[in-house]
Amino acid sequence: MSATPTVEQFFQTVRRSGLLDEAALRSFLATLPADCQSDAVRVADALVRAGKLSRYQANVLLKGMARGLIFGPYQILSQIGKGGMATVFLARDSRTQALVALKILSPRKARAEERLVARFQRETGISRRVDHPNICKAFEAGVVDDVLYQAMEFIPGKSLSKLVADGGPLAVPRLARLMAGVASGLRHVHDLGLVHRDVKPGNILVTPHDQAKLVDLGLALLEGEVVEDAQVVGGTGYVVGTMDYIAPEQTYDPTGVDARADLYSLGCTLYYAASGRPPFPGGTSKEKIYRQRRDDPDALQDLRPDLPRGFVALVRRFMVKNPVERVGSAREAEEMLLRWASDEPPPTEQELILDVNAAVAALQTKEPTVEFSWGDLEVAAPEPAPARSDAPAEERPTAAVWLVLAVVALLVVAVVVLVLTLAIR
Repeated sequence: MSATPTVEQFFQTVRRSGLLDEAALRSFLATLPADCQSDAVRVADALVRAGKLSRYQANVLLKGMARGLIFGPYQILSQIGKGGMATVFLARDSRTQALVALKILSPRKARAEERLVARFQRETGISRRVDHPNICKAFEAGVVDDVLYQAMEFIPGKSLSKLVADGGPLAVPRLARLMAGVASGLRHVHDLGLVHRDVKPGNILVTPHDQAKLVDLGLALLEGEVVEDAQVVGGTGYVVGTMDYIAPEQTYDPTGVDARADLYSLGCTLYYAASGRPPFPGGTSKEKIYRQRRDDPDALQDLRPDLPRGFVALVRRFMVKNPVERVGSAREAEEMLLRWASDEPPPTEQELILDVNAAVAALQTKEPTVEFSWGDLEVAAPEPAPARSDAPAEERPTAAVWLVLAVVALLVVAVVVLVLTLAIR
């Protein structure tokens, strides 16, 4: 099909898509001015303005692509997020007319990497167990034409990473209130015996009414879980997480962590939102792991002199390398953060409904202006994970120390051999 189809070609594509039937199209065309009826682009624009199609649907159909806009019981309205292994769409459930975020695993990725399918299915099972206002809800999951999907709560707004990138570091009262909500969600997760293992700004969505929602349970681990496949869950040689926000102990043994690993990641997230940069910017995954284990980040008060000393000290409590000395629980974290939070009233359910309607109205008439970020898991195997030690990470000998000790040992052996040789002569 040409770049600009005729109206008849456009109508054929619309019919094949299943979005509108012939009678509805012909009836609508008859209502348009005569000079518009022969221009496919103008007809498509009119369908968008009338709410018959979304802008995303119209653009896809004008390219001659009919497949993919109906996915099982869901009508695809817009693409709102894309990562390495999955794409997230805004969709409408034809059974209930409810809006959902539809996360679809890339068929190409699924065929190439069985472990991605295993992760996706594992995330589905875990997500169904979680139900908290500060965590994205999972509605259902299934397979359509051999393609795996999850239907989840649609959350209009921005990720925390985008919010900070666009507007700069957040004021302490607002930041504390948002992160107290995340801590509340983590408390629920931890009470279920789960560790999220990927708390970071990209996995925290902020609604237009400043509610924080934690997303993506793709890396969640059940405490005490027996690991059958290290490439799926993590284990010896496989460090899973996002290196800018990963807890030191998680880089040694991703399956041996507890709830305190999430609190370290929450501290790194606090650091980012308060300063506008991660604790250890730049460098490779190996370098980030090393710094998470041993280095202290640049002092927050140097990056933002206006921050209260007490709040800076609070962030440090979250980011202590030794988990024994860290903030002890998500409940404690929530209580500590609430002391710094503003006391603005929470949004009402009606306000949240209006938020969703406003977001959909925007998507109906133009390209997406809302963001729905999903943090794809990062799997790195920079080196075989060393055996766990009871000593804090900073007390473990570095590779350089071992090298020096080896050289000294060789020199001692050489001297002993020389002395013995001279004695024999």
